[in-house]
Amino acid sequence: MRIRTTTAGFLAVLALTLTACGGSDSADDKPAVSKASDTPTPATTPTPTPSKQELGLNVGDTANVDGDNGRFTVAALSYQDTGIHSSIPGLLKDGQKWALVDAKMCNNTGQTVPATPFPWSLAYADGSRVESTVITGTDLPGPLYPEETKVKNGDCVRGNIVFQVPKEGRPERVVYAPDVIDDPVEWHLSKG
Repeated sequence: MRIRTTTAGFLAVLALTLTACGGSDSADDKPAVSKASDTPTPATTPTPTPSKQELGLNVGDTANVDGDNGRFTVAALSYQDTGIHSSIPGLLKDGQKWALVDAKMCNNTGQTVPATPFPWSLAYADGSRVESTVITGTDLPGPLYPEETKVKNGDCVRGNIVFQVPKEGRPERVVYAPDVIDDPVEWHLSKG
């Protein structure tokens, strides 16, 4: 009798263990989600020293970019988010203001390439991004970066890229991320 009780108890524990560890096809099974740690886990192996481009650039620096079609240069020359006004009512949403990035792209690829403000964005500390706003025929400071143009080999395009940003807070970085490159180019903005 004692052997049966022990065997039955063992089988019960084994069944519970297998049920807890085993999978189920029921709709009640949901993946567990937990909050990510604010502190990154340290790397277990040493990594190479990042290049200047991986660390980010300062506003005013020019980056050499190797794209799918060849090499070009790109620069976020300045950032401004104060004293920008438009006399056209209703362009801004409540709680927002204008910001401008003076951007320049030069083509050295050997062929004509497109240029547009759409790959440009502003990145904030909380992870949010603000995309460029394409506006034509306004009294915002110009010249404005063209909405869409073609740049011949050896030529450049430059202009102000317009953003509608929150009145409170300041972006951390200007980001350039066209489809023709794998890693975005980033320029760090000063805190002031």
